[in-house]
Amino acid sequence: MFKQTWIDRAIHTYNYHCSKLREGEGWIITDTARALKRSTGSIGEDLLIASWLKTHENKIREFKYAYQALDFIRNKKRQMMIEPL
Repeated sequence: MFKQTWIDRAIHTYNYHCSKLREGEGWIITDTARALKRSTGSIGEDLLIASWLKTHENKIREFKYAYQALDFIRNKKRQMMIEPL
């Protein structure tokens, strides 16, 4: 039996959410949360992880747990905010 990893879940959530966005206007994160029977916060985290996989896939895949990837992403975003132009 295939066990879904946190990365697989993030990708699935992202793809599902984006497919619903393409179907028409008005779809929001809470709709995805309701459809997948999950919290809005966990959907937001999955969407954040999946979007960062596009540019930091190797680094994100190094982490064993989703919270580690989220810490990395949040730290990178914080660094970007404090760096002068």
